[in-house]
Amino acid sequence: MSRRCSRAQQSLLCNTLHPVEARLARWLLRARDLSDSETLPLAQETLAQMIGVRRNAISLVAHALQRAGIIRYSRGQIEIVDLRALEATSCGCCAAVEAHDVRLLERPR
Repeated sequence: MSRRCSRAQQSLLCNTLHPVEARLARWLLRARDLSDSETLPLAQETLAQMIGVRRNAISLVAHALQRAGIIRYSRGQIEIVDLRALEATSCGCCAAVEAHDVRLLERPR
């Protein structure tokens, strides 16, 4: 990914290039950072809309992440159980966007 991408550009690239599992992991990490909680009130339909896939794709990936012990998923709620494993599953686009944000904040005005 480009080091100079905006958040929107990075999201577009991510949704185009990365598998659903990595995109879901990235989005869960972002939601965790924004909510400052390991438990996220998210329905499959909402997640599907956020990463641009069908709800059944979210269901399959969420169940796989749950079987791996990374999340605990129940109707309308996801709990992050293993943060490090979720970070390893993620595509890394969060880090690219955060680095971009830091560069923007460091620029003299």
